[in-house]
Formats: sequence, structure tokens, C-alpha cells
Amino acid sequence: MAPAAKLSSRPTRSATRGWQDWAVLAWPPTLALLLAAPLMVRPGHPLARDLVFVPRQPFTDATWGLGDVAPRAVPLDSVVAALTHVVDGGVLARIVLPLTLALLGWGVSGLLAPVGRTAQLAGSGFAVWNAYVVERLALGQWALLLGLASLPWLVAAAMRFRHRGRTVDLASAVMWTALASLTPTGGLIALAGLVAACLPRVRRLAVLLAAGAALQAPWVVAALTGPGGTVSDAAGVAVFAPDTESAYGPLVALLGLGGIWDGLSEPFTRTTWLAPAAAALVVAALVAGLPALRRAWGTGDTVRWVVLAVALASLAFASATPWGADVLVWLVDTVPGAGLLRDTQKLLAPAVVLVSAAFGAATGRACRAIASPDLRRVAAMVLVAAPVLVLPDATTVTWPTVTPVRFPDDLERAADLLSGQQGVVVTLPWRAYRVFDWTEPGQTASDPALRMFDADVVTSDSLQVGAVLVPGESTLAARIGSALEEGVPAEVLPDLDVTWVVLYPDDREAAQVDTTGLELMMGGPSVELYRVPGATVAEDPGPGGRAIGVWAAHLLALLVALTAGATRIRARRDRDAGPGLM
Repeated sequence: MAPAAKLSSRPTRSATRGWQDWAVLAWPPTLALLLAAPLMVRPGHPLARDLVFVPRQPFTDATWGLGDVAPRAVPLDSVVAALTHVVDGGVLARIVLPLTLALLGWGVSGLLAPVGRTAQLAGSGFAVWNAYVVERLALGQWALLLGLASLPWLVAAAMRFRHRGRTVDLASAVMWTALASLTPTGGLIALAGLVAACLPRVRRLAVLLAAGAALQAPWVVAALTGPGGTVSDAAGVAVFAPDTESAYGPLVALLGLGGIWDGLSEPFTRTTWLAPAAAALVVAALVAGLPALRRAWGTGDTVRWVVLAVALASLAFASATPWGADVLVWLVDTVPGAGLLRDTQKLLAPAVVLVSAAFGAATGRACRAIASPDLRRVAAMVLVAAPVLVLPDATTVTWPTVTPVRFPDDLERAADLLSGQQGVVVTLPWRAYRVFDWTEPGQTASDPALRMFDADVVTSDSLQVGAVLVPGESTLAARIGSALEEGVPAEVLPDLDVTWVVLYPDDREAAQVDTTGLELMMGGPSVELYRVPGATVAEDPGPGGRAIGVWAAHLLALLVALTAGATRIRARRDRDAGPGLM
């Protein structure tokens, strides 16, 4: 067992900071702001890929996970909806995106506090600027990155709780687990982190897991009580497999912390010799850095980090092999909830933290071995810049995604007209992702109506990836899609209780939509709103058992998070330890 003094994993604060301390503090947000620069300097709201922020997100059934699809954004959507009732969604995006990346860098910096400031600078920079973070940000999956950013904090707090059993550490671990649990994937990775950090102290682990399980209640209850299928379509296994088109193969891509399934999110240099160079850098960091981390953290905690990273990363590496893909297909076909494993590359998250810390420790070790102060400074500068040097074109994929747009006035008018209206709203042409004239040229985006309209909006949830169509999960969406293939909207939609149709005229397939028989309620260059004659609207029966159960699960998670926060504040007041970041 490592000495307790090695387990703080928090940046220490001296009474007065020197310039090196400020450099360590400023480096992660500097890189974060660079990756998200267009969002910070242009007006509007981000709308690209999976990154969607609207001025004010209403609370709908879908927000709570009460639809008939897997609750992949639960409780994230309800949290964002609550926050956008306080601040505009554009302001929220400008706070959350760079802060998420900065938190990740600061978390790794805290882990490296016993190693030295040079190590902190190098490791925190690597954490922010690597293929995993860049590719996921380019895809718009900021909530997954928020789970990654929470990981070093929650694992460090759980390790301190295992050693000391202090309430303040328990509360910190639960708070960071709550942040990671805004998405199911983040929550499951967080639970794995708690297990790795707290074993073999079973009683203390049980306390952590009880709180962690309560934080998963919103999406678990929504999934278990939903009308949708419990298994996902296995066609997604091949589609979401680690980069199979890489010139150097998926294993090299994964070893370099990349390998995302979406080619548009991959920087060009990841297809060049810089991809194996990044993989070599990762290997060198682990070889040189892990011994230094063992001396700083102790053997036990270092092994725990390695086990956590290897256990999850092995699933990603296995899925890149034919036999691993076959096993994954079987799991997705037969095991409820296994669809979360289709995109296995995201499971590299703990490895990102470990490699970042190892790179920082290796940098510190290398610099200490250089006798000349001048050469030491040069070496430190080169090594700190190394993550950027092996991925120099990161902004070419992140900037198009984070560049904000101005929502058309007619889209906001349609949202106002539909506010509080009963009935189902269908958006046409029938697809999940769209290309608008008023967004970045050629940039696809999730339909903004899903988060902007205070109504029951249904879009296609089938995903077209190249020549492969991954079927969706919504029974209603499947019925609507089949009906639209058989007849014109005015004839087939009333039988499905669809009351409203939103048409995007600037869509490349808009001319193929036959609006004959639909009643035009509002027209504009970007949005047309139609009423469907003959559609019946069922009376709202009020909250049912499922809704009450899901709301209760959200309330339970909120109470656990708030209790942990209050306990953390009270315990920190009472304890005599020096101040530090959580």
C-alpha cells in the first residue's frame, strides 16, 4: 500500500504562486480555447454533428427519457434543459466546452503533483491535445468528454477514500461520479473507475457503488420501463468498429488513442506517418513514465490505474479483430443494453488519463536526467509541445464542429407556434441528420427541432453511414418511415396520430416531399410548418406510472449529488488539511 502522502492527487497551492505554477494552471485552458476558438469569438449557437445547443431547451418526454428509444442522453438533457432556463444555450456552450477540456487537464495535473511542475505541464497538455479528445470533440460528443474529464478526479478521490475512509473523500468521489454519469457511457466508466480504485476494501467500495448506482437510476429506470426493444441492431457493430480504413490498421490507430469510427472526425495527419509516430509516443510514455508514476503514487495505485485502463482498452482492441467483432455481435444481439458497447473506441477513456500521466512523468524524468539547465529547458519545451507536433491539424476537424450558427427566425417562429401543442410533430425530409444552408457548408447536424420544440418531435432514428443503414430503435419512427414510403404525408400520417409536419425547404430532398393536402400554417425560407388534416389528438391522461418512476429516479440522483456536495462543503470546513482543488 502506498503512503497516504502520495495519494492527494490534487495540485497543491502555495501561499503565493510563481510563474511556473501559473503556467501549469493556464496551459490546459489555453489548449482548450484553441480547440474551441470559433465558438469563443463568433456569435450564435453550436449546431454540428452531435453538438447541439439551442437558446432554451424545453422539458419534454424525450428530455426525461420517456420516449421509445434508448435513453442515451439521460439525465444530460434534463440538466441542460434546466441550465438553459437560467442562461442562454449559447452562453452555456461557451462555458461548458472549454471548461470540460480544462478540467481534464487540471485533473491529470493533480495526479502529477508529486512528480513536479514540468511533468504537470506536459501531462496536462497531452490530456487536452490527443487523438481521442480531438476526434470526440469533432464528432460533437462533449458529454463523453465530460465523463473523461471527471475520471482523474473521481478515481483519485476514491483512492483517498479507500486509504483514509474520510467523508470528504467519499463526497468528492460521489460528486465527480455524478458529473460523469450525465450519460450512460460516462456513468459505466465511472463505476469501473470506482471499483478499480477501491478494491479490496469491500465495505468502502459498497458505499461508493451504492451512491454510484443511485446516480445511474435515471437512465436505468427509463430503459427498463420503456416500450422499445431491449437489444440493439448488431449492424452497428461493424459501422462503429474502430477505424478499419486506417492505412496502418485499427490497432495502430487505437494505440495512438485514436481510431474513431467516423472518418470525418479524424484529422488528416492520422492517416499519415504521424499515426504510428503517435502510437510510438504512447508506448515510449508508458515505458518511461510508469516507473516514475509507481514511485510517486505507490505500486498499488499505479497497478489499479493500469488495470482499469487495460481492462477497458482491451475491449476496444478486441473489437478490432474478427473474433472480437463476432463476440460483440453476439452480445449486442442477445444481451439487453449491450448496444452501448458497439462504439468500443470510447472505452479508451481511462487509457487517455493513464497515458497522459505517464507522458508527464516521462517528461519530468527525462528533464531531470539532463545536467545542463539550458538543454533541460529546451528539452522541456520540445516535450511539452510534442502532443501538438504529432497532431498539428487538430483544429481542422474541431473548428467546423464548434463554429456557431444563427438559427433562422422562421425556425424560432415554428418553435413558438408549436409550444404547448398536443400531438406528434414529424420533420421532413425523413432522416436523422441534416445539412442546412445556414450552417457551416457541408456540415451535417442532428435535427435541432428535437431540442428546440416544446412538442413530441419524431425524426428518423436510423443512421446512414456510408452504404450501411443502421436501423433505429423507435417503433413509432419505424412505422412513420414505412408509411411515408407507401404514400403522401397527408394520407398516411393521420392514422399515426401525427398532427404537425415541419419541412426544411433547403434540404436537398425537400422537392420530393409531396405536401398536397397539408394545411400550411407558417412558411419561410428555412422552415415550413403544416397541420395534418384529420389527425386526432388523444387526451393527455396525465403522468403514468412510468413517468412517475423516471422522475423519481431523477430526483434520487439529484438528492445524492446535492447531499454529496453539501457534505463535501461541510467536511472541508471542518478538516484541517490544506486547501486544494476537489
